[in-house]
Amino acid sequence: MSETENQVKEERISIKERRKKSPGAVVGMVVRENKSMLVLFGVIVAVLLVILVSMITLQMSVVPVCVIVVIEAALAVCLHDVPIWLHGLVIIAQIIAGVLCGATVFMVLCALIYVVGILALRFIH
Repeated sequence: MSETENQVKEERISIKERRKKSPGAVVGMVVRENKSMLVLFGVIVAVLLVILVSMITLQMSVVPVCVIVVIEAALAVCLHDVPIWLHGLVIIAQIIAGVLCGATVFMVLCALIYVVGILALRFIH
């Protein structure tokens, strides 16, 4: 009995050790340690996509697009602690401004950047 119990304990330990050294466990550990950096990377990718879509598809000038995207990011940072209904008002105001200026698609993309920024800040905190 004691030999089988020792054998079972050794098998359990070896399975745990194999799991610790497996590539999936290493990737999981890296993801857990760097969640905020991965979220920041996602925000940067979203911003770059909006800028490229605005320049290539909508044929907008680079400077105004980048300025408005920076304003959206600053708005997200300043307003990330306010209630949800206020975020809704900000998004509605952005879309209405886009309709009035004739750049509805661009302002919807900017509202998307605002939402991504808010969600990223909520996730990090």
